Amino acid sequence: MELADGLPPRFGRLVRKLVTAKLAMSAIATLILPLTFLMVVIFRYILHWDLFAYEEWLLPISFWLYFLACGVGSYQDTQIRADILESYFKSARAIWLRRLCLHVVETLICFVMLYWTYLLLDSGIAQYPYWQKTIALKIPFFVAHLGIFLGVFFMAFYGLLHVYVLVRFGPQMIREPSPVQCKLMGEEQCC
Repeated sequence: MELADGLPPRFGRLVRKLVTAKLAMSAIATLILPLTFLMVVIFRYILHWDLFAYEEWLLPISFWLYFLACGVGSYQDTQIRADILESYFKSARAIWLRRLCLHVVETLICFVMLYWTYLLLDSGIAQYPYWQKTIALKIPFFVAHLGIFLGVFFMAFYGLLHVYVLVRFGPQMIREPSPVQCKLMGEEQCC
């Protein structure tokens, strides 16, 4: 079940639109990065020119790409985890409880990180008109900081939604292994 399917219909549609927008922005940023490096190679080695200050505008794009993709990963629940306990839980209730605890802890950590990124963004904006800027293109640092803040915001937001869906549907949302899966895993591993 996709996360938006467990939400009220109107809210679920809004969440899907947000994810679609983040995926579109990530796709565009993913194309910009290699195309820029291709242009650097062409300019430097074929035309013997320098592509001026390309790293200054690639850095904020990279931050936006990375953290928006982290938000999408939180929505899809596909973050990399070193979760060896997962193989020890067999019953639907135990799996549900483990997932609930995991999402609660992740969400709490995301809220701490969200507070820190808010402080980072706030201190950058508060320095106006003496913003820290890149040397050549004068891009304010808070542009990259805003991408970090939004990415962490969406990670915390989707973490809360996962907790909501897990609490709303309870253990019955976890599928028990089918008889075929039990035979493949070994009967003793199925409970």
